[in-house]
Amino acid sequence: MGLLELAKKYGKDEYGLLKENPGLCNLSFFSSLALGNTEWLNIKGRTLFLGSQVAVLDDLIKKSKVYVYEEEPEKLESIKAVFESNIEYIKAFENIDFNEFDTVIAYGSDMVSKLMSVKKPDKKIVLVFDNRYGLNYFEDEFGDKNALSVKVVRNWIGKSDTYYPYPNYRYVYKLFSDKEMPSGGELSQIKAYDYPKFALKDIGDRFCEAAKSNDFDSFANSYVIVSGGDEESIYIKYNRTRLLKYQIKTEIRSKDNKKYVVKSALKKDGIPHILGMYDKSKLIKNDNVNVLKGVFKNAGEISFAFIEGKSLSTVCVECINYSLDKFIEKLCEYVDKIIDKDALNLDAISYNFIFEGDKLTAIDCEWVYDSSMDFIKDRKTFIKYRALHNFYQNNAEKIKDKFGLNEEEFLSKFEIDDMDGLDFIERQFQEYIHGDYQEVYLDNYFVETVSRDTLNEGLEALKELPYAKNKIRELDAINQDRELAIKEMTRLRTLTDNHVNNLGIIIDNLRHENEELAKTLNVYNGNLSIPFRIRRKLSTIYNKKYPKGSVERKKLNYRIMSITHPIKYFKLTHSAEGKNLIEGEFKIGDIYREKGKLNFPYVENPKVSIIIPVYNQIHYTYACLVSLLENTDEYSYEVIIADDVSTDATSEIDKFVSGLVIARNETNQGFLKNCNNAAKKARGEYIFFLNNDTTVEKNWLPPLIKLLESDKSIGMVGSKLVYPDGRLQEAGGIIWSDGSGWNYGRCDDPNKPEYNYVRDVDYISGAAIMLSRKLWEEIGGFDTRYAPAYCEDSDLAFEVRKRNLRVVYQPLSVVIHFEGVSNGTDVNGTGLKRYQVENNKKLQEKWSEEFKNQYDNVGVPNAFRARERSRGKKVILFVDHYVPTFDKDAGSKTTFQYIKMFIERGYVVKFLPDNFAKSEPYTTILEQMGVEVLYGNEMRTNIFEWIENNQSNIDIAYLNRPHIATKYIDFIREKTNIKVIYYGHDLHFLRERREYELTGDVEKKNASAYWKSMELDLMRKASISYYPSNVEVDYIHTFDKKINAKAITAYVFDKFMDIDYNPDVREGVLFVGGFSHPPNADALKYFLESMWDEIYAQIKAPFYIVGSNATDEIKAMHNEAKGIIFKGFVSEEELKELYTKVRLVVVPLRYGAGVKGKVIEALYYGDPVITTSVGAEGIDNSYNQMLIADEPDEFITKCVALYTDKEALKNMHMEATEYVKNRHSIDAVWKIIKEDF
Repeated sequence: MGLLELAKKYGKDEYGLLKENPGLCNLSFFSSLALGNTEWLNIKGRTLFLGSQVAVLDDLIKKSKVYVYEEEPEKLESIKAVFESNIEYIKAFENIDFNEFDTVIAYGSDMVSKLMSVKKPDKKIVLVFDNRYGLNYFEDEFGDKNALSVKVVRNWIGKSDTYYPYPNYRYVYKLFSDKEMPSGGELSQIKAYDYPKFALKDIGDRFCEAAKSNDFDSFANSYVIVSGGDEESIYIKYNRTRLLKYQIKTEIRSKDNKKYVVKSALKKDGIPHILGMYDKSKLIKNDNVNVLKGVFKNAGEISFAFIEGKSLSTVCVECINYSLDKFIEKLCEYVDKIIDKDALNLDAISYNFIFEGDKLTAIDCEWVYDSSMDFIKDRKTFIKYRALHNFYQNNAEKIKDKFGLNEEEFLSKFEIDDMDGLDFIERQFQEYIHGDYQEVYLDNYFVETVSRDTLNEGLEALKELPYAKNKIRELDAINQDRELAIKEMTRLRTLTDNHVNNLGIIIDNLRHENEELAKTLNVYNGNLSIPFRIRRKLSTIYNKKYPKGSVERKKLNYRIMSITHPIKYFKLTHSAEGKNLIEGEFKIGDIYREKGKLNFPYVENPKVSIIIPVYNQIHYTYACLVSLLENTDEYSYEVIIADDVSTDATSEIDKFVSGLVIARNETNQGFLKNCNNAAKKARGEYIFFLNNDTTVEKNWLPPLIKLLESDKSIGMVGSKLVYPDGRLQEAGGIIWSDGSGWNYGRCDDPNKPEYNYVRDVDYISGAAIMLSRKLWEEIGGFDTRYAPAYCEDSDLAFEVRKRNLRVVYQPLSVVIHFEGVSNGTDVNGTGLKRYQVENNKKLQEKWSEEFKNQYDNVGVPNAFRARERSRGKKVILFVDHYVPTFDKDAGSKTTFQYIKMFIERGYVVKFLPDNFAKSEPYTTILEQMGVEVLYGNEMRTNIFEWIENNQSNIDIAYLNRPHIATKYIDFIREKTNIKVIYYGHDLHFLRERREYELTGDVEKKNASAYWKSMELDLMRKASISYYPSNVEVDYIHTFDKKINAKAITAYVFDKFMDIDYNPDVREGVLFVGGFSHPPNADALKYFLESMWDEIYAQIKAPFYIVGSNATDEIKAMHNEAKGIIFKGFVSEEELKELYTKVRLVVVPLRYGAGVKGKVIEALYYGDPVITTSVGAEGIDNSYNQMLIADEPDEFITKCVALYTDKEALKNMHMEATEYVKNRHSIDAVWKIIKEDF
């Protein structure tokens, strides 16, 4: 956009304009950086402004009536767009009567030249222009094209005062004057804006040399010359790249030849900061230093005496001439002196101290620590680091030349060995002060420069280039060899794991075979005996004459009973029950003698109507009914026998089974119409069709009903069908585009992961399907075009989907199916099975359009997507250490919540537990959500082959935790095109480093280095890396800014509870944390040893300890006399009960990294929380939903005060609830990560 477009769009919204439209032209025309030229001038009356600059004009119209002359049409129209009628505009320069104005300001060299073409007005004149001989100008073209000679200008203007905007008049950070010229050490120039790209020597160094020789006035880049002025300001330092509330200026003023210093707010927002400086300086206690006291001039200004003397910075620079030991000793002495007793003065930097005799005076204490800076933990070390870091940066070349020390070596002399961590805190401190204002006003304009030294180094490097290339090749080769060695070790480890796993399988198989051989050997040994041979011979003759199950054998058995057990025989043949048993045995089979007459209770309003279509085969029907009676519970049901004119005992089934609903046809209708007719008698909410040649397993019914009722989009569900020998018959069916069908998984192991998760399917076999009676009636039952049988179940599935409902397979409902008993197996014969071919053609004709969207049956089709109807859906492969135990640890809860979110957003999720264990009940919970969990020995052995074979169907690999992700990331990147997202949960190396800082344990320091190498390597390889807060992301970027890392919301909630928080009925304090995580164990011990006794003495309330994997030491902390109640691991329900029972939750963590799940969980339940800065890390506390205390005394005080303040508790409860709803809902989380998926 041009200047005019920007002016119209943004008006006076300078920040918004520059944030969204960075550029030097925009910055120089619109920004307040230029205010340093004029805002300090005493201006009133009528002001003529030759030229244009938005921020300057905005300031001037507040002081006077402003007239503008601008020759460039776009700039003129832009000014008009911003200020409208608040400014008068002059069209012709030659018509201007300059003496009509009180002040004339010429802005820019062209306007100064134009003004100098006329007679000098007898008014106050301000000339702002570039110096033709400025140091920047010598290096490159910059600034005004027609820059002026200051000598010529001074000759024209006569008596005047000269000011020096630095670095130039467009971007004023400092303003010097003839009365306060710069010293040699304060002109390091920011390499930004129009700094020359090619500067043979650092411009800042040149200015320093000019200042030392008193030639700064000749070589300044720009001038502000004032004639007729009476200004008191002789030096100004501006802080305009800060947040508005911290923007101030520091002035040296002169009145009656006496200097004084004034600090004032640049905006109204900054007035509280000025007031705070006055109050906070009184907190600094230091016997070695006098703290300069200020005096208020008004609400926005505070003045100080001007102190003459030698700065501590100068004295420290002189110490560089000493020996190294003496130099370090003196710096240690001075640093110790300037750090106050409570380590509050964050501005304890050498140039802020002046020697008055032997005593130091602190002349600037702007930044004094308060609780809003809780990211600073060890204040003394941080202040020490700031002082030494600042000194080194300003004197690096001298220190390197004299002692050969880089900064890390220099700091180590003062026992500062965590430069990275302290640098990170310094970055946080600067972020606290500047926000993104520094980026908007400075960072966007940094210039990559090439100096003479760089050019010389480049020439020298060219000479060494052949050697360097060879060296690089050698290092690359070494790195590649190491990388290959690591990969080979990983490969060998995988092969070893697989080999060990296979050996385990072989051993198990051999053990099983040995057991079978032992049984066979026992039988064989028995067979060797002569009596056994005789018995076996006789048995063979008997079985041949009287086959098992035959009527003859049954009769013979009863004759034998009449002789051997006459009384039993008499009772059996002379009682109604006995006669029924005998009749049932002859008509149904041996099973009837065992089970007898079945009695199904009558139910007025059954939940389910179970319809069993039958045609003869009473023994199968009876066995099916036995399984129903024994294995059906939890829900009420009725059984409808659809008898299609059977000629066996089915026609009199009520003799053998009571409580059935009999739907008997008058003529044979065939399977399909038989089902339709029987369904008319159904009274249940749901209808379940069950073949009579089946038996149901335990817990077959509840999973079907719960699945149907869990989601309104599900229309029909069906069971897993298994052959009697244990092999899988069907786990849902696939219909290909050519109309052919697959019984998915036929004859495979039914326990494989791929057959045990809930998923959408093309159809479910009619041998065991359930849908609502309402939907069945709406569809009109099975389509009679398929009569007498076959393809009616596939057709029904398409009818369900036609109504925008889903057909879903439920693996927890297991049914044994004697396939072929009902209708045979020969599709080419004369039985019902022949209709399978005919009806398949009818199915293709009816659903030809829908079949176009089915997968193709070409060659050996890949059923990966067809089995679950996932066309068009993205597939995410989650990899973690084990199936998430979401009720035991926060990391698992995060993983579980994200899986739920992805499923709700329509993604397909596969989960790979690195231990390949089928951990229950957690695996089944995931599978019931529709997640395929890749467990078992076969997966362990073939997982990389599985990933490679299915790579075209997997869009994203979501790798969790460094020690797990590192096993998979190289293979996925090299062998597949799958996008890798890495979620670290927390920064392990940061957590280990913090524990080292707390304990001094060197092993933790080494562990931190190990994790750092691994984690940074993972992040560089991943497409993007996730962490729970910006704390980790910012810390990562201190090591490598190129890493693509993002802060995500770690904990997601799809439902929010309406909890009534009433302190009157609540009692107790709660601690929750898994004790396999060291920071939790440390926090609990720290709390009990340092705080609980005193808290308990005042509140007399119980303290509940909840957490899995507690050690004996943790368990031994149970002490009812002190109110300490150890609960250990509890269920989700018990935990919820505790959260809604206690008054508050404590999280007294001393180390750790990332957002803490236990804190978010407590806030989710609306419990007030007291934690430490570590516990609150990464959590926005703008809702005031937490109290934070790092010292034991403070923690005790806040805990007792909050526990006894019922209104405060209620308020925190409401804020906690509001916070979680706004920050941790699925919608809020999805906005953050949507673009990555």
